[in-house]
Amino acid sequence: MLTKVDVCNVALGMIGATRITALTQAIEEARVVNNVYDSVRDEVLMEHPWSFSQKRVALTDMTRTAQDDWVTLTAYVVDDIVLSANGLYYKCLIAHTSGVFATDLAAVKWVLYTTWVTGTAYTIGTKKYNAGIEYSCLVNDTAAALFTTDLALVYWVATELVVDMDDELSIIYYLPTDFLKVNALSYDKAVYRLIGSRLYTDTEDLKIQYTFINDTPSTYSGQFQTALATRLAAEICFNITQSMTKAMELLKKYESIDLVRAMSSDSQQGTPESITADEWENARLSTGAI
Repeated sequence: MLTKVDVCNVALGMIGATRITALTQAIEEARVVNNVYDSVRDEVLMEHPWSFSQKRVALTDMTRTAQDDWVTLTAYVVDDIVLSANGLYYKCLIAHTSGVFATDLAAVKWVLYTTWVTGTAYTIGTKKYNAGIEYSCLVNDTAAALFTTDLALVYWVATELVVDMDDELSIIYYLPTDFLKVNALSYDKAVYRLIGSRLYTDTEDLKIQYTFINDTPSTYSGQFQTALATRLAAEICFNITQSMTKAMELLKKYESIDLVRAMSSDSQQGTPESITADEWENARLSTGAI
């Protein structure tokens, strides 16, 4: 089974360097290759929608639910929900006309809103409140005894408020933690933009096909393994050999030979795309702006 160390040793062999037994080995070759391996791997994975590094998912909507802001001199009744100035949600416990929020809170007229319940089965996309904060469920999960336990396991993520920028991007989706690049959308007319680790869009119920961080070399095609090793060799060459000429030769070989061969081979791993009415099943490339 091919390992990361095997890929690194192929790269080291290309520049005539000492082979390693582990990425943590206490020699210069291991240190140099370990420093750049992950970034080079991700760079090569993003070059093409490799068949062995694709996933399709329905994205989780993490847009904060609209709730009325708390307002002074307003009549509230039991179970009213408001968003306070500190960004937390509160539930009304006693019918009253609001005065100063801090005073009303101290008089126990409000309590931090909580709807998450231990031992309850939740599905992806469910929105619940805990201690005044709204969360979206990221996995199908039966709630643990403590919310902090599920939160630490990244079963939930706090919802986020959309800031109006006059661009119609009113929905925020959570991107998977292994996300690298969007390759297709379920609706090809969707407008979207990647901002940090979020996808902002104008489209509800969006699904994507994306390149994920595949860190298992044994699943790579043979041509991709060669391309990755060549790109890695080009990256580490100068630090180990001090030869810029050799580094440039390797980079040229990667760009003009190894990458092209790997992409050509991978492109044959399925039926060529055709225009049909079913946009999602054919994973048509999006025309949205990034």
